[in-house]
Amino acid sequence: MSYAERPVARARRAKATELVERLLTEGRVRVADDDQIDAWRKVIDYAKRHGLEPPGKRIEKVPLGAGGWELYLGEGPHPNSRSRKPASVASVVPVPTRLTSLHPVVAALRDAEERLVMPPALRRRALVLLQALAAEAERRGYGVQECRTYYSPREGGVSVVVEGLACSVTVKGEFPQSTNPERAARLVVELDHGHTSRPGRWRDRKSGTLEDSLGVILEEIEVRAVHEAQRRAGGASQGETPDPLAGSHEGGNETSSTGSTGRGASGGSRTMARGHCAEAVLRRHGTSPW
Repeated sequence: MSYAERPVARARRAKATELVERLLTEGRVRVADDDQIDAWRKVIDYAKRHGLEPPGKRIEKVPLGAGGWELYLGEGPHPNSRSRKPASVASVVPVPTRLTSLHPVVAALRDAEERLVMPPALRRRALVLLQALAAEAERRGYGVQECRTYYSPREGGVSVVVEGLACSVTVKGEFPQSTNPERAARLVVELDHGHTSRPGRWRDRKSGTLEDSLGVILEEIEVRAVHEAQRRAGGASQGETPDPLAGSHEGGNETSSTGSTGRGASGGSRTMARGHCAEAVLRRHGTSPW
């Protein structure tokens, strides 16, 4: 008897088909029973592996504040797939050739000798990457803050704030103790792990460098902001009062900030900037976070 003919597989296929039909009809499905999370995860995985998702859509899940998930159909292929948006399609982020006119957060990191402890050439490249991210984030109207949570002195980073979601971006050596010069020269960029089901780690590879991935990294932060806004909106519909200015600290990854949400911005201009941020996220990803 093949796997597809087994009772467990037939039951799972029926459940996955029912879930897809409900998502197409209802738009969103809430799974609030923590005891059933593992069973639902298997159903979702079955739907993905066996091509039951509607053409051009994917099943996405957003964690609920009180536990459980909210499921919906997202547009396009899943970002975790190896075929995710190539660098030629993702927005290109300009990378400076010199460390001049630095963002204050990056300048402070440059002057902090206890951070980004690595060979000088590798440290300079890490700072260049962070400067490129900070400059592009501010160009898009987002906030850039100091990130104070690190697990090792070899790390350094910034916190990018999009629509109230503070996402820590850290850079470190991938193989800091390697004696192989090629491996020792590799860097890795990580986002905090508040959304464990989403991509959060980029590395230097023969197919492309981190400089090529900066646009994808920023777009991942934007997608997380959309998901967080959806989660907050779902909480509000259940009687919770979301704080539109609060950052996300899911998964125990807290980010302490001393910088502003934009250099020299007044409260009014920051509010206006947040409105522009929301519009930019909508235009970039073609979906409403509310």
